[in-house]
Amino acid sequence: MQEEMNYEISLGNNLDEKWANYFKPFSLISKPDTTSLVGRVHDQAELFGILLKIRDLGLKLVSVKPLTDP
Repeated sequence: MQEEMNYEISLGNNLDEKWANYFKPFSLISKPDTTSLVGRVHDQAELFGILLKIRDLGLKLVSVKPLTDP
């Protein structure tokens, strides 16, 4: 069973680049009203840590989508 996986987390908020370090190892892709966080996590605990950061900031979570490796 492979633990590492890529995810795209969509937020209903626009975050600028100053948040990039806070959400590492994810990259921020900002659009006018949304932000996507795209990155690789090593295990479920790391994914939940990112989700807790989103919750703690009061951001609107739209979706969490696993990405298949090419």
